[in-house]
Amino acid sequence: MLNTELLELVSSLVCLLHEGKVTFLNQAGVRMLGFHDAEEAAGASFEDFIEADYRFLLEAGWDLLAEEDFLPLKLHRPDGSMFEAEMRVRCMGGSAFLVEARDISKALRSAEALREREERLQGILASVAEGIVTINELGRIESANPAAERMFRCTRGKMAGTHIGDLTPPHLRQRHERFFRRYMTGGNGLLLGRAVETMGRREDGTLFPMEISINELRHGKNRLFTGIMRDISERKEGEDRIKRLAHHDSLTGLPNRNLLSDRITHALARVRRHGGRMAVLYVDLDKFKPVNDTLGHEAGDVVLKEVARRLTGCIRGSDTVARVGGDEFVIVIEEIAKQAEAAAVARKVIDVMAKPIEVGDHQCLLGASVGVAVFPDDGFTMDEVCKAADIAMYRVKRSGRNAYCFFGENGEEEE
Repeated sequence: MLNTELLELVSSLVCLLHEGKVTFLNQAGVRMLGFHDAEEAAGASFEDFIEADYRFLLEAGWDLLAEEDFLPLKLHRPDGSMFEAEMRVRCMGGSAFLVEARDISKALRSAEALREREERLQGILASVAEGIVTINELGRIESANPAAERMFRCTRGKMAGTHIGDLTPPHLRQRHERFFRRYMTGGNGLLLGRAVETMGRREDGTLFPMEISINELRHGKNRLFTGIMRDISERKEGEDRIKRLAHHDSLTGLPNRNLLSDRITHALARVRRHGGRMAVLYVDLDKFKPVNDTLGHEAGDVVLKEVARRLTGCIRGSDTVARVGGDEFVIVIEEIAKQAEAAAVARKVIDVMAKPIEVGDHQCLLGASVGVAVFPDDGFTMDEVCKAADIAMYRVKRSGRNAYCFFGENGEEEE
């Protein structure tokens, strides 16, 4: 016989049945089923405690139920309330059985709440614009949200198992892998938690600028890392546009005064270090004002763009053409051996500007007055050389236009 005193110590429902009738119910079972005392349940059929939808389990008989482990079902109380339970049956011999049941309502509610939290979390991860990945101690990605998969143009689930270094181009991959190994072996983690700009590599091989920050999570004795990534292509393009606007003419795309000053400064520094000469040409368009006056400013813009294209074709890749005013341009020719080289460029400019420029049905005939100054012959600083070229250009204007003139020779070029 069972010692029923011991069964009273059990926290789950324990019930003894004979031919399906209750002969014993411990106090945990009394509380669980909502009785006042055990006598109230004595002689009741246990089948009556089982919710109708689950009574089919008893059709095979208690003997077969005794061969199963815990079975999920619903039990109900005399007041009609029900609860989720797990039940296990053990045969005690003959028609006697021991039934053990556990109330799993709280566990199911907790599991449901956890599932809902997981769904909400997954919904949040799916909706955020940033790419989020989890990384294990080997540096391999364990999970990636949809934004990360879109960012790297990967099919769903394909990023899992990829090394975090594979998301960067080959020339950066080894550096990232070295950093990760150094950190995992006790190196410093100065980069953790900081947003770092780098280049990302998509699955199709294309590169893009991205910002990534990595943080560490302790998971028991194991370490897990989260990487938050942002595609900063638009931001970089905006920064480049701002930088370009600060250094380039918005109409022609040529360098403006700011960039011209920088180019001349660096060119002068190189010439001073290595010796030799450089030339600055001031180009002022002839007969440009009538184009604006008769055809309008839109036609004038078309002409200026074509002028910029033609002037660029007159120089080497190492030289510079800049637009410094409405119809004023400056050409910097680096490293000339003699003035004749600058004269050759000036003649090219005059020749290309003599050709008509078509604007719609109109042909615009322009010309160019070119003033040339040479470093170090005509000045030792940028301001001195530029002023000399400007003065030479005005000499051409006064003498009839559509020609070039050297500052130091009053228009006579030195061979």
